[in-house]
Amino acid sequence: MGLFDKIRSKITSSDGKAELPSATFATRPDVVYAPVSGMLVSLKEVKDEVLPVALLGDGYGILPTTNNGVVYAPVDGVIGATTMTNHSIVIAAEGGMEVLIHIGIGTVNMGGKGFSRCVETGDTVRAGQPIMTFNDDSIKQAGYEDVVCCTISNPDAFSQIDHVGDTSTLLDGRPLVKIGDPLLVARRA
Repeated sequence: MGLFDKIRSKITSSDGKAELPSATFATRPDVVYAPVSGMLVSLKEVKDEVLPVALLGDGYGILPTTNNGVVYAPVDGVIGATTMTNHSIVIAAEGGMEVLIHIGIGTVNMGGKGFSRCVETGDTVRAGQPIMTFNDDSIKQAGYEDVVCCTISNPDAFSQIDHVGDTSTLLDGRPLVKIGDPLLVARRA
């Protein structure tokens, strides 16, 4: 068995399907971590005519810079809700935080084409575990933006949410984050 075969056997299940490797990083229960790598944008910059930004909660948009299309759990918790179109998911995290991950703007109109889910409602997930995949090219070919929004959807449950995603690494003047970088810290009174 050559090196390539050894690597392939690590990421392929017994039925021949590719298994997505988990990302590993240190976590805290009051922190939301980046579910994808990319450039941070303010939610105010996210233009969604269908879903008002205020309904998303408090957080960031991330413009993906890599085309691997894997979304990782940003917190430890339980999958609280999924969509039939597989473009968004809610995780009920420890301590009462609800984290929403929403892929793309207007992508609900794609009817699930280009999206898949790795988890189901009620599943327990660990931060860094693959939870969804998306095909960036399909989103762009359909004429939609591929921004991945990661928010605390119940911000009123906390006295303060600190935005800590800014980094000193910039691309086009925007902070870059990688999977597992801290984005948000939720503080109770």
